[in-house]
Amino acid sequence: MASTEPYEVVAFGPFSLHREQRRLFCGSEEVQLGGRAMEMLVTLARKKGELVRKEELYDAAWPGIFVHEANLKVTIASLRRALREYSPAEDYIRTLIGRGYWLSDQIPSGEMQSIADLPVVANTRFPELGTVIGRDAEIAELRDKIAANRLTTIVGPGGIGKTTLAVATVQLIEDEEGGLVTFIDFSRATGEEFVIPSVAAALGISSTQDRLEAISSILARRKALLLLDTCEHVLNAVAHLCDVILANTRDVRIVATSRQALRAKREEVFWLSPLEVPPTGRTYTAEQVVRYSAPQLLVERASEKGKYTIEDEYASAVAEICRRLDGSPLAIELISSRLTSRSAAGVLKELDDRFATLVGAEQDGPLRQQTLLATLEWSYGLLSKSEAAVLRSISIFMGTFDMDAVVSVVADLDPTTVFDAVAGLRAKSMLSVEQIAGGMRYRLLDSTRAFAGNLLEASGELPAASKAHARLMLANFARANADRARLPARQWHAAYAGHADDLRRAIGWALFRRGDPMLGLQLVASGVPLWHELSLSEEARRNCEQALAEFDRIGCDDLALKLKLIVGLAAVSSYISADAEKATETFETAIQLSRQIGDTNAECQALGAFARYRLLPGNQTEVWKILKGLKRVAMRSNNRPAKWEHEFLLTEVDIIHCQYPPAIARMEALRQELRGASDGSVSRFDLDPRIRSETAISALKWLGSRRPGTGLSGARVTAREALEAHHGWTLIYSYVHGILFVLSECEEWALAKHYADLLKDTIYRHGMPAWIPVANCHVEAIDALSGFRTDPDGLMSAFDELRTGLRQMGRHVYYALLIRALYAHGHVDEGAKILDYLFEIGPQRSMVPELLRLRAVKERSVGRDEEALSTLQRSLTVAEENGAWAWRIRCATDLAILLRDQMQVDEAESVLEPVYGQFLDGFDIPDLQRAANLLTELRNFGRVQSS
Repeated sequence: MASTEPYEVVAFGPFSLHREQRRLFCGSEEVQLGGRAMEMLVTLARKKGELVRKEELYDAAWPGIFVHEANLKVTIASLRRALREYSPAEDYIRTLIGRGYWLSDQIPSGEMQSIADLPVVANTRFPELGTVIGRDAEIAELRDKIAANRLTTIVGPGGIGKTTLAVATVQLIEDEEGGLVTFIDFSRATGEEFVIPSVAAALGISSTQDRLEAISSILARRKALLLLDTCEHVLNAVAHLCDVILANTRDVRIVATSRQALRAKREEVFWLSPLEVPPTGRTYTAEQVVRYSAPQLLVERASEKGKYTIEDEYASAVAEICRRLDGSPLAIELISSRLTSRSAAGVLKELDDRFATLVGAEQDGPLRQQTLLATLEWSYGLLSKSEAAVLRSISIFMGTFDMDAVVSVVADLDPTTVFDAVAGLRAKSMLSVEQIAGGMRYRLLDSTRAFAGNLLEASGELPAASKAHARLMLANFARANADRARLPARQWHAAYAGHADDLRRAIGWALFRRGDPMLGLQLVASGVPLWHELSLSEEARRNCEQALAEFDRIGCDDLALKLKLIVGLAAVSSYISADAEKATETFETAIQLSRQIGDTNAECQALGAFARYRLLPGNQTEVWKILKGLKRVAMRSNNRPAKWEHEFLLTEVDIIHCQYPPAIARMEALRQELRGASDGSVSRFDLDPRIRSETAISALKWLGSRRPGTGLSGARVTAREALEAHHGWTLIYSYVHGILFVLSECEEWALAKHYADLLKDTIYRHGMPAWIPVANCHVEAIDALSGFRTDPDGLMSAFDELRTGLRQMGRHVYYALLIRALYAHGHVDEGAKILDYLFEIGPQRSMVPELLRLRAVKERSVGRDEEALSTLQRSLTVAEENGAWAWRIRCATDLAILLRDQMQVDEAESVLEPVYGQFLDGFDIPDLQRAANLLTELRNFGRVQSS
């Protein structure tokens, strides 16, 4: 049935499409789509819920032009990918194979994706393709090769169209198979040592240690397809990478593009030929010449630029141009702009004259391997002086850039001249245009960037361009810092995350290569919010430490700048510092310096980080003084985020003291306040406060209230929200400090396993490998408790990792989970070993009832029932004193079972019934089900005895 929604706006899932304005929103945030993708979405939206045939979509995106079906599928794949960035677990565009597509927001319920079906990384941006021409047979053949082989290398000379073919084909695979593709561009890797870091970055891994292990670990549990682009200059490293990945995974396929074969194990080579050119020795009409793919591409691109139409009298000249260019697609793209201002015969004469000069008169036409370079040099030679200067300067950019950025890095040219030069570069196909984040942005093709970058260095202009580029990055991130208070986190991410590579380049030049150390210090200070938003903790630590060392080396006396650097270091030290003395010194220095300067915001950040560091292990050592200081400064400066942080930290203290009702009340009040706060004020540059509050409420409701069902349902929802927030630190924190606890205790094994795997991936990606023991603890325990594994080795290894790991991981709930898993398969002695360790070091108060209950299990296993009876009675008493309803029902059930086994049926019922009768929901949770079943058994037994 057709949509009955208002004509102008069509809603589906979290999205609203304003059809007339061609604008798509997810909530209040605008989603950027390419022109063809938008036209397809508008066409689908007109018949929301109904089939839209392929012919209608062709007419919408390519009116009046015949294109191969691959173009349609590639565009649909890019549209799906854009929607998945905002709603990663859903697919709103359905396919009816062979007929068409339809738009729906009726997502099937109960379908939980496995870890293998989730994207390897949330947002992998492909190069934007034009209409793919003349590669239908190659696409079909390459698809067959990829299906049959785990490593396929597309080999051919530069400019032959390897990337275009690869991207078009893998997007078809992604669309048709649900494949999950990650695009990795090696063109920016200046040496083989940057291959693994490039892959790690594409997968979102920020750790600087054991990157290859992290890559293998993430991919081992995934169905994935990696597209490794431009490998010819780093062949050995790429071959080794492929060998390791394929040896350690089962469902990963790799497609590489290179001018040479990788010579890796299992490699299948796909040799890509040039586009088809008309044979020599005959005269062609316009209709005849465009039957060949090379002239078809030339005419199509010229038509796009200047409404070019081929005429019969120039058809043979067009054919000869394509032959001269050896059917090279990139060379044809570069030449196409010339046809808009002169005849094909004139272009052919210019081409022949220029090639004779560049290649040498002794050669009979250009060699295929020299064609692209010769074409680039010829195209460069046709540029005006200002166009050439702009092209050299913009090769400094690693990603996309706007017109203001171009003006900033071009020296000695006024803005009007720069505008004209950019227009000229666009017209001559030396510069590509994309619509990103609501505006027009530019990028250089990889071959063009490399060519222009060499010219920039050879001209001696590189130092000046690097300085201008670094100053531009400083200005961009000064603006980013100002925007923190007004933009929602996702919108801030969309605006600034794309500048990460350019910021790295600027810091590398200014700080690490000492191009301008002072500028490098400022860049690091301004980049701290970006690294926090991207959860790049290791990168933040490394840059801040290097900047502080350089600060001392150059004798800088800017204390405000030093404070920014040390507060940035303090923020990550809470989570990743293994050196307690060094971390404490960092926190205290940051606090003292902020007070010296009078920066209350920095003081709040430092105090909050210090308190978190103290509380993360689950104890309150020396934290009260820090919390009092935080509250005093937050109140005096009316710093709302700092006040919220104080409430969170007080809740942690309440949990340590088992004060669950006030903790729940505090978090529910804070939740209400956060709901009423503007998106900009609820910054997540440390942790997303809304998700953090929901995590705390879920765990507290399950453990410390009579509504465990409310806690479980909240944990399910919050787990999904944490995933969709795309913020690594928030996901790690919420899963480690609440979500996995509730899911595991409620025996939600499938969900718990799913989120434990995601936790492990996220820890690797965000440079926090020291937290892997917590993820391993959950993975091993869940596997054992769900029956997937029965041996104790993995569980005991997880115990050793926890015991010797970061002090921040010291929560005893993790150990209790391991003990339960060991007991489940009869490994009681191993579980008792962990239990003895905890009682030896002193159990955390919140876990005492559960640990005593587990001790009783051990005592019963060796026939010491009287000791177990005493232990369980003590456990129940402590659980009641603590207000821990979850432990209380579990202890009462175990105690009732022991009494039943001793034939004390009435006593067993009198122990269990008063506890069970006070619960208000969650009666389908296993603990309450067991209690209910036992009560039924006891009552029936009592009736039998009476009769």
